[in-house]
Amino acid sequence: MTDLVTAYGTAPGLYDEEQELVRTMAQLPLRERLLRRAALADRGTLDAPEADGKAQQSIRSAALKLAAHDQAHGTAAGPVAPTTIGTDSPAAALRSYVRQEYAAWSSPAAPSVWLVTRAEDPGAIPCEDEATGRAYAETRYREDEDPADPAVLRWDDDGELVDETLPGSYQGTGWTVAETSVIRPTDLPNAE
Repeated sequence: MTDLVTAYGTAPGLYDEEQELVRTMAQLPLRERLLRRAALADRGTLDAPEADGKAQQSIRSAALKLAAHDQAHGTAAGPVAPTTIGTDSPAAALRSYVRQEYAAWSSPAAPSVWLVTRAEDPGAIPCEDEATGRAYAETRYREDEDPADPAVLRWDDDGELVDETLPGSYQGTGWTVAETSVIRPTDLPNAE
């Protein structure tokens, strides 16, 4: 179960979050709206007694909408699957689901990949890390060049492979390595 600090440690204050949601609601992807509403309901009803039906219904409704969306679109990010959340789920399970999804959504660590490209060739080769990408580009460049003319290679500040044996002022080989974030389903807008 995701605790409150892990889930909401970097979340804006309740008032600020509510105002932000009101102001930007139409521009947000559907899942983000559902998630942030559910988190707001969870945080806003923490001190509400179990007997407060309105408060309990607020979190129940928001959590169920989020879980239904995640189940339909495969967008859940935490270990608890949305299929385990239903109308008969206890409030603690609903809150736990919302917290795990909010924690995953607000996590600053998005996965990334290093892409190796060659001049105007379409596409790119994904690599696990920068060192692997550079080694791949250097190997491919050396394979394409005359073995009798050994290249003197270095990487410039822009991530481009440079061959210092090339004549002229521009010694770029066309090979580049750059890091980019992996696009997750939760990063896409859902038009519903």
